[in-house]
Amino acid sequence: MKEKMQRVINFSGGKTSAYMTIVEYQPGDLVLFCDTGREHEKTYSFINDFEKNENIPIVKLSYDGGFRNLLNKTKSIPNNFKRFCTVELKIKTARRYLKSLKINKYENLIGFRYDEQLRIKRRKKMWKNVIDVFPLNNLKIDKQFINDYWSKKNYNLEIPSILGNCTLCFMKGKNAIISILSIYPELADEWIKDEENNKIIGKGYQYFNNVSMQQLKNIATNNLFKDYNLYEISSSLNCNCTS
Repeated sequence: MKEKMQRVINFSGGKTSAYMTIVEYQPGDLVLFCDTGREHEKTYSFINDFEKNENIPIVKLSYDGGFRNLLNKTKSIPNNFKRFCTVELKIKTARRYLKSLKINKYENLIGFRYDEQLRIKRRKKMWKNVIDVFPLNNLKIDKQFINDYWSKKNYNLEIPSILGNCTLCFMKGKNAIISILSIYPELADEWIKDEENNKIIGKGYQYFNNVSMQQLKNIATNNLFKDYNLYEISSSLNCNCTS
């Protein structure tokens, strides 16, 4: 009889990966959430609600020392040309945990939907003994289906999708970040500290090469038009931020 391969479900804390976990979970699967420490507080509430309602255990992992410690170690700040944050905080953090369990060969379930073909095509194979699987693509599940599903549940992720993953991730783009900060200016504080700290220990890098997070916050707070609908905003770049 063929030996059953370990299955690892990547749970990002969003509605899509949560749905994938609900429909795919089998006893013995490992459900991993790699916490960057920069998620919106309501993401953490959603994860707690998920565990209570679905009775599916989630293994919560984080990089040693968190997001800021990674920046201190590298003496740098990530951007869309050097996305070491995703690699270290998510991919390698999950990999280290699995290796500690002596799991080197497994199926890696990723929640890319049927309407996210570009993300699937750009997904790079990193390890030969890891088989990436895209269940929602195979089931032809799209964003509308996901939203309809969660609208009927007794709990939900109560933030727009643009606030998913790291709150002010550079992959969302400057315009999206300005829109977010026009409503939630306090979210900029940690990111501003990153850049200020990096001027001392690093090479003065910023998340964007021509504007600082402080400047983006200033633009947002000085803008008289604050009627942005965050539910209608999407990231400017396709993100592969998953374990």
